[in-house]
Amino acid sequence: MKDALQRLKAIDSECHLFAGINALLGWDQETYMPPKGLDARGEQLALIEGLSHERLTGPDIPALLASLGVSEQNPMGDPSLDKDTRSYLRAFYRMWSREVKLPGDFVRERAKAVSLSQAAWADARAKNDFSLFEPHLEKMIGYAKREAAYLGYGERPYDGLLDLYEAGLTVQETRQIFSKLKAGLVSLLAKIGSRPQVDDCALKRSCPIEKQEAFSRHLMPLLGYDLESGRLDPSAHPFTTSIGEDDIRITTRYLENDFGSSISSTIHETGHALYELGLPRAWARTVMGEACSTAVHESQSRFWENIVGRSLPFWKGQFPRLKADLSPVIEDVDLEGFYRAFNKVEPSYIRVDADEVTYSLHVILRFELESDLMEGRLKVADLPSAWNLKMKELLGISPPSDALGCLQDIHWSMGAVGYFPGYALGNLYAAQFTQAMVAELGPLESYLETGNFTPILSWLRRNIHERGAGLLPSELVKEVCGSALSHEPFLDYLNKKYAGVYGF
Repeated sequence: MKDALQRLKAIDSECHLFAGINALLGWDQETYMPPKGLDARGEQLALIEGLSHERLTGPDIPALLASLGVSEQNPMGDPSLDKDTRSYLRAFYRMWSREVKLPGDFVRERAKAVSLSQAAWADARAKNDFSLFEPHLEKMIGYAKREAAYLGYGERPYDGLLDLYEAGLTVQETRQIFSKLKAGLVSLLAKIGSRPQVDDCALKRSCPIEKQEAFSRHLMPLLGYDLESGRLDPSAHPFTTSIGEDDIRITTRYLENDFGSSISSTIHETGHALYELGLPRAWARTVMGEACSTAVHESQSRFWENIVGRSLPFWKGQFPRLKADLSPVIEDVDLEGFYRAFNKVEPSYIRVDADEVTYSLHVILRFELESDLMEGRLKVADLPSAWNLKMKELLGISPPSDALGCLQDIHWSMGAVGYFPGYALGNLYAAQFTQAMVAELGPLESYLETGNFTPILSWLRRNIHERGAGLLPSELVKEVCGSALSHEPFLDYLNKKYAGVYGF
């Protein structure tokens, strides 16, 4: 069994090296690749994904798994193996059993189509022309349906895709969680709407990009990001990518008339990077060394961006530095005014710029539209109008353009159908994890105000990061928090915070 395990991990490591190459090519495409490099890049990505798929579905793997006692009925393998190894085998079997169901031609074909789709999306968004992206989105939804059919699913094809990102998650369970979350958010939004609105004009002043970048580069190491293991670059859509265990890169977005956007984006992506850098080194380049799930990953970015980065104690410590780096843009603004402006709640068009209260409503909108697309209730051609109607229903506003509506996110151009719900679930995980953290460390205010983030990051490392993919999301939240995932801690956090901001 020892020899079989070593051989299995070697194959796993090769596939993760392929993934790192793929990530590097994708990062370059989103940052510095010249436009005419698109066709060759599509071929390169298709080749890498095809090679990785071939290695992971090779004929030697079933025998290796069998010799370790792994089967569908017993994915953790032989009981004599140690706990971590058995957790690894379960994670590997879950990955392999999905991959082996996908034909190699399908994997290569989709990879090339994704590269072209992403470029078409970027062009359509820039030109505010959905018709340029529509045929590519038709293909992406088609690939999603084919993938669900290959993988198999429970009651609905969409179940099979949700499970890719959040193990065990179903459409029915998501609807139940989101129904309660939506009701609580709508109620809170009504309370806020009854109060005088916060003035955030100071955040809309013209601010040179180089000043915003200076503050972003201050924030990253402050929170614990190792600058020797990453870098910061601008991109149309902020993201984090893992090239290797010591090469975790982030991007942010600079808007001249909205410097708060780059602050939030940089802290958010730093949160993702901290998780990647904290994954178990003993299992690096294996599936065990990956994140627990996309929603748990999102919990880390949302924790740092909002629970930390939008808190009053944090800005008590960092506001003097912000004023200095942006000088003279906000020299006449006081701390209380800035804090309230930075936490203004108002329905808006763009998800990544949404406030804490309305953000999850943006995600619920996408979940409902994805479900309709996957189940044939909505045609791709009708997406713009359906999007606008759903925005009016949930947020009371209707986008004036598709660039501010259905073209704003990169995910569908990547074929990442089923990814969106994790953004809202991440908010729920973040609030619940914070409750557990406070129970152990005590109130976080003193850490945030003094800039002593080491105890907070250490807690996250110990309880979440270093566990990697050893536990399923439902197991992790129960072990860390002592209860199943719930919408209540998040709604409690929001109601308490915004009662202070808006005075109700």
